[in-house]
Amino acid sequence: MAEFKNTSFSEGFGIFNKVSEIEFDIVNQNKLRLFMLNTENKLFNYDELYQYILSNITRYVFDRRKNTEIENDPAKRNFATLDAISHLRDVTSDKDKGAGGELGEILLYLFLEQDMGAPKLFSKVELKTGPRDYVKGSDGIHFKFRETADGRKILQLVIGEAKIQNDLDDGIKAAFASVNTYLTENVHDRNLLDTHLMNQLSDEEEANILKEYILSVPRKKKETVFGIFIGYSIDYKGDTDTSDEYDKKVIAENINQVISYKAKIIEYINHYNISNYEFNFYFLPFHNAMRDRKTIIESLTSGSPHLKWGDIKNG
Repeated sequence: MAEFKNTSFSEGFGIFNKVSEIEFDIVNQNKLRLFMLNTENKLFNYDELYQYILSNITRYVFDRRKNTEIENDPAKRNFATLDAISHLRDVTSDKDKGAGGELGEILLYLFLEQDMGAPKLFSKVELKTGPRDYVKGSDGIHFKFRETADGRKILQLVIGEAKIQNDLDDGIKAAFASVNTYLTENVHDRNLLDTHLMNQLSDEEEANILKEYILSVPRKKKETVFGIFIGYSIDYKGDTDTSDEYDKKVIAENINQVISYKAKIIEYINHYNISNYEFNFYFLPFHNAMRDRKTIIESLTSGSPHLKWGDIKNG
């Protein structure tokens, strides 16, 4: 079988430090993963985050064919970066509940590719059907293969959902509501797989393999799993800590904060009667999630080379 490659760059992913990974079984094996950014003067290093996102923005927005076309052409790459940024939603006001929400979708894409090893089929930008249509569909579709005990390859379609909320409980609740909507109402993503899958792939061998699992009749066995990104605001302040003390304590406090929600996640899985699916959670803390997501996306869409650290520190 062909070796399917990620679309995003692995160089730079080290800005995310995996500080905890917990497995738990209901029926299938599920995982909670907590990542944290490096700190600088007791502030998460959003500059590094901004730079890594910027280097991958064309990879997130455009499909494999487009990225293959621009890969070895500097002029096309530069134009494509500007074009990709123009596809992001404008941050219009503080009252906009969606301001900066696209950050979660981009981070979901990076974590699913770089940590889960599940390359992108479609991003959220590709799933929309119009210039302002960000409602239909999931936040991304990725894929990977697992092998059974007797050596059979099973395709896993990884359905992505991303939420960034100040309150961790609100983010988890919203994520499961979106999962439920996907399973009970959504046909948009499935229609896209039927009609546009082959347009996404530049390698003929890869396209033919995926076609056997998704488009052919009869098809080879596939299954759906979920990849969920949750961004949230940290509880820990550490105002009287030295920088070294803060680095240690903020990790411990965030691990406790996330682990405390494991029972709640199991409760949601049972409530929606979806234990037959596998769930992979990615958690990333911010100082103030709703504010910081807006600041980061605003810097990208405005072309600013630096984030507004004063707003982050004093907000």
